[in-house]
Amino acid sequence: MADKKTRNILLSVYFVMAATGVLVLDQATKYLVIQKVPINTSVEVIDGFFYITHVNNTGAAFGIFQEYTKVLTVISIVAIFLIVLLKLVVKIDTVLYNISLGFILGGALGNLIDRYFVGRVTDFLNFTFFGAVFNIADLFINVGFILAIIILLIEYRKEKRLKRS
Repeated sequence: MADKKTRNILLSVYFVMAATGVLVLDQATKYLVIQKVPINTSVEVIDGFFYITHVNNTGAAFGIFQEYTKVLTVISIVAIFLIVLLKLVVKIDTVLYNISLGFILGGALGNLIDRYFVGRVTDFLNFTFFGAVFNIADLFINVGFILAIIILLIEYRKEKRLKRS
């Protein structure tokens, strides 16, 4: 088994790789949609279920808080800082926890880049049952958040059990 320092480095590598992977995937898919799908149009992928719908979003995830780009940019910067702080302060030594934080960081960076440099975010994932158009960054932020909460709850229960023993 690797020593603690080596394990911490490996966990940080997972964190950075997950964030980088999400950021690259997010930016690449947005670029492709911008190049291939005219704004405010849809391409049917699975009839009646899933479409690529190119829309611009000046708000937050799923279209809320439209026209608050500057405020959302500041909130994104603060969120990125808090994600890194969470990584450094909450020492949960599992690969999945570090990947989940990387998912959140990569998604936050992907949308921040769009807000800062373009003034809007490109959304395109459109599942008919969902009622909102979103992007890869939004998807990974939500998946990462759900995974992190589950892992934090599991760790809390473990710690509580150990204290009772």
